[in-house]
Amino acid sequence: MAGRDSAKGIKNSGNSKVRRRGLVVVGAAVGAFAAAAAMATGSAAPAKADIDTLLDPIIQPLITSLSDAIAGFDPAAATDLTSWSDSLLSSLNSIDLGAALPSTAEPVASAALPASSDPTTGTYDIPITVQEGTEPTVQASIDGSADQTLLVDTGSSGLVIPSTDLSLTQLFDLGIPTGINESGYSGGVDYIYLEYNDATVDYGDGALDTTNTPIDVEILSWPTSFSSGSPLDFQQFLSDNDVTGILGIGDNTAGPTESPLEADGYEGVLVDVHNNELIVEPTAPTGGDTVSGAPISSLYESVNGGPPVEVSDDVDSGGVYGNIPSSLDSGVTPGTTISVYDNAAGTGTPLYTYTVTDTGGVDTAPTSTSGTSIDSGVEPYLVEPIYIDYTDDTMTFYPS
Repeated sequence: MAGRDSAKGIKNSGNSKVRRRGLVVVGAAVGAFAAAAAMATGSAAPAKADIDTLLDPIIQPLITSLSDAIAGFDPAAATDLTSWSDSLLSSLNSIDLGAALPSTAEPVASAALPASSDPTTGTYDIPITVQEGTEPTVQASIDGSADQTLLVDTGSSGLVIPSTDLSLTQLFDLGIPTGINESGYSGGVDYIYLEYNDATVDYGDGALDTTNTPIDVEILSWPTSFSSGSPLDFQQFLSDNDVTGILGIGDNTAGPTESPLEADGYEGVLVDVHNNELIVEPTAPTGGDTVSGAPISSLYESVNGGPPVEVSDDVDSGGVYGNIPSSLDSGVTPGTTISVYDNAAGTGTPLYTYTVTDTGGVDTAPTSTSGTSIDSGVEPYLVEPIYIDYTDDTMTFYPS
């Protein structure tokens, strides 16, 4: 799954899920942002008369974006949305956030951090579970939260969770946010998030514990499309894929920020979905074929042994079944073999190869796309380990 600027998104399964109404998401965002703003400014929470001044610069650009999207098919609804936002800000003036939020004169004590002696030189094996046949996931607790199911996504970078995954106390314990930004996934949502740099993360029930870890906490989201089956918000976007957050571990991706493993000083990670392991280790295993770019690399794709076509391949563990250039997709049916090489001649052992299947009505063929920028999907990771090297931005493939 790549970020909005890289073109691919995770699967929208279309299953019937509980959908959160937009007003609930806005309410959560207001509370989280107001708390963060109070800490960031070093002052008490805003008084009643000040809250619209605090939130208006955040909410109005979002409302403008949503109104523009809606106006294309219902101008009246766009007008109603603008009026609703004005009413919301006005009504929030009656809320005394100063009584609800702790004063910065009495800061919340941070949890004690475990001692560490250069943990980045070690090797750590985090168990992977594959959800729905296409989504590799790991379990992690963030700042003492309940275990989160995180999509292991080489196609993005940054540990992203919704604010609803954390209690208000845990949000305060994260300290002062270092930034507030907008991002999105082309699978269907844009979102506003707060950046924190000092979280503690427990991966795999003690397999790896990190401190001073950067995380991104979503506080407000909205759909990029109102077509049937599109998620209404970030929470539904995640739940449609049986996850509660995204662990983006790619290197040369569109973000939204940086891989938490790279930021914590770890030099690389072996994504071995085939053997249900995410192995954080400082050097790549011996052998294998190394290419520049992690996960986006210039490679060559061949269908059923035909002439390889040069592609910019996002080797993306979160990309479901991926896509393929339209110039190659005419023969992609169940039974088709797709191979990817590091040379235009298509010689030697492919970096990865797999056969398209149709099992129980599920066709694993990649989706046709224009141009030559593609997404591998999860298939390469299902058949072999791939090492991402943060030090020199390379990938190493280990074909069987």
